[in-house]
Amino acid sequence: MLTAETAPSAVLPLIPTPQRIAPHTGSFPLTPRTPVALSDPNDAELRALGARAARYLGAALGSELDVVESPATHETSGAVVLLLGAAGMNLGAEGYRLAVGPARIQLVAATHAGLFYGLQTLRQLLPAAGPNLPAPLGSLAIPSVEIEDRPRFSYRGMHLDVGRHHFPVAFVKRYIDILAAYKFNTFHWHLTEDQGWRIEIRKYPRLTAVGGCRAETMLEKNFDPYVGDGVPYCAYYTQDEIREVVEYARARYVTVIPEIEMPGHSVAALAAYPELACTEGPFEVATVWGVKQDIYCPSEETFAFLEDVLTEVMELFPSRYIHIGGDEAPKARWEESELAQEVMRREGLADEHELQSYFIRRIERLLLASGRRLIGWDEVLDGGLAPEATVMSWRGMDGGIE
Repeated sequence: MLTAETAPSAVLPLIPTPQRIAPHTGSFPLTPRTPVALSDPNDAELRALGARAARYLGAALGSELDVVESPATHETSGAVVLLLGAAGMNLGAEGYRLAVGPARIQLVAATHAGLFYGLQTLRQLLPAAGPNLPAPLGSLAIPSVEIEDRPRFSYRGMHLDVGRHHFPVAFVKRYIDILAAYKFNTFHWHLTEDQGWRIEIRKYPRLTAVGGCRAETMLEKNFDPYVGDGVPYCAYYTQDEIREVVEYARARYVTVIPEIEMPGHSVAALAAYPELACTEGPFEVATVWGVKQDIYCPSEETFAFLEDVLTEVMELFPSRYIHIGGDEAPKARWEESELAQEVMRREGLADEHELQSYFIRRIERLLLASGRRLIGWDEVLDGGLAPEATVMSWRGMDGGIE
């Protein structure tokens, strides 16, 4: 039998490192006849986790394991046991206890999410796949160990910008798979940019028909002189594809937070609906990277448009947070706009930075009325923080939300 390279004194190759690891001698013999046993086979979500465990472990053996129907207990022998309910263990909402011994593998958690994260640790205890391993394996040995873990941070996220470069649904799903494998619980999906609008909004079809296409893309970093590739670039996600990705992530205990940029990084939207700008345009979806001067004008027409857009976005994404960007919004167009200046006079705003804060607060009220929270990059602080806004900083991204 094969075994992961370990000894009682060795450090197991687990990412992230659990809070407590206690290696023991011996191992559990995993074979195609090893069942996965559940504490409550009538729990549909637990059954789904049992099926996932059977696939994970069976993949290493070349034969999917069976999930048994009878309820498992702490004494169930010869099985991989998933026990939901961790009274007295203080594991929290996402913690787990994994005990691998010669007689059984037992995974205990207070929640389904905790069991899912414990399964990710169990996967990492399997021998690494490689050209020197026979396939399928007849059996393998999982090293005896006791592990207790709970996350240090409640928000554990990664970001994917599809505005500049669109990635197909299959890639996004694979990205989510990798996040889940390393116990990330949040996927920040950056869906709109100056270089492309990537989410279908049914009330405004030009957002994707026009805003989802740019004439070409700058080659490498050829800003000056500019060199483009001459290839039209058009792509977006349908609402059905968005729902597919959100559900795929949910099944892996990953929450998807959409980012819809405003008031800046909005040139793709302005190309589709130039009446939302402070100048007449026309506008073209950007082919180069960088900060653009044209941004949404703070008109009632703009706020009505954004309310419609965010209403459709919130129907697609059940996440508590909706990200509105808020970064890199130059004020030159507002300084030159009589409409923007009239809003400042009407609202008693001292400068264009306070106008941005007014803009953010308008959007925040919309989200709060729908039971959501606004999240943005740290420029939402410009002109004063919106009352309930949550700030996500580029400085210290390792810590997540500030």
